[in-house]
Amino acid sequence: MNHFHAKAEWRDGAWRALVRYSHKADYWPVMKGEQPAGFPSREKALIAAYQAQEKHLNGTIRGFSDKASVARASAERLFRPGKKPIVVERA
Repeated sequence: MNHFHAKAEWRDGAWRALVRYSHKADYWPVMKGEQPAGFPSREKALIAAYQAQEKHLNGTIRGFSDKASVARASAERLFRPGKKPIVVERA
């Protein structure tokens, strides 16, 4: 099951934000420094969990930007709007 999930649980006298990534089977706490972050309400813990999940999706997964941007720039050079396309020779 490759699913992402975010939840909040009451642990050790505070609400903890927990995130499950698709490549890891267990829930991981949202950290503040070296300690799991504690939140005063369930809603704030859920918001922090969703933000950590979004940061992972936009950062770690899309972190291949240098390769993608080079490929995109090459493709855009082929199909520049209003200009003659560049001929690419194949070996």
